[in-house]
Amino acid sequence: MDMRIVALSDQHGYLPEIQPCNLLIVAGDVCPDGVGPSLAEHHPAKQKAWFDHHVRPWLATSPAAHKVLTWGNHDWCGQACSFEGDSPAAASSTALQILVDDVTSVPSDGAAGRSISIWATPWSNPFMNWAFMKSRAELADVYAAIPDGVDILVSHQPPYGYGDRYDHVGSREVEHLGSRELLAAIERVRPRLVICGHLHGGHGCFEYDGIPIYNVSVVNDQYRLVRSPTVIDIPGW
Repeated sequence: MDMRIVALSDQHGYLPEIQPCNLLIVAGDVCPDGVGPSLAEHHPAKQKAWFDHHVRPWLATSPAAHKVLTWGNHDWCGQACSFEGDSPAAASSTALQILVDDVTSVPSDGAAGRSISIWATPWSNPFMNWAFMKSRAELADVYAAIPDGVDILVSHQPPYGYGDRYDHVGSREVEHLGSRELLAAIERVRPRLVICGHLHGGHGCFEYDGIPIYNVSVVNDQYRLVRSPTVIDIPGW
């Protein structure tokens, strides 16, 4: 039996329709930068209120058996406010779990009794003054905690060279802005699947040493909704 995963990132306030699936993964930047006249950077509690009023009902009505979310660099509420009740340790079910450098597991629809492990992190390389940013040395420490053999690794930022393309406006210069430390962790952990976002122009499916890596951004560099959530069917899960 196939397991259907629907994954998306970089919604920036858009809440698109979700196809029926076993597992829904949101890989960060779910919230808009501003709520009315208030910038989330200065008023994270208002962004949290927007999340509670809009995102929770959207997730509740999305036809997915299990839902996992991590934050991104625009999600100031995730950094400044408490979501302890949604952590794997406190959540009453897998209907929604919010992971920050944490692991959870969900039942598989495949082999009887098997579960699928998911580890997710919201951090990115430093860039301007955004939420959830760490130095490369700090990120190496974060990624060192990823358990060996985890099935799905979810990171807001992509690994270096895979889904991390950035096209400079006004020139033909292309730069890769992903994390070398994350790529090293992927090589060590060897997850069965990697989900990321952050670099809107890096959308697509890539492969590193047999490991599929999906950048699942749904907006373009102008923050317009231009893509549907990514559907991933995995046989035997």
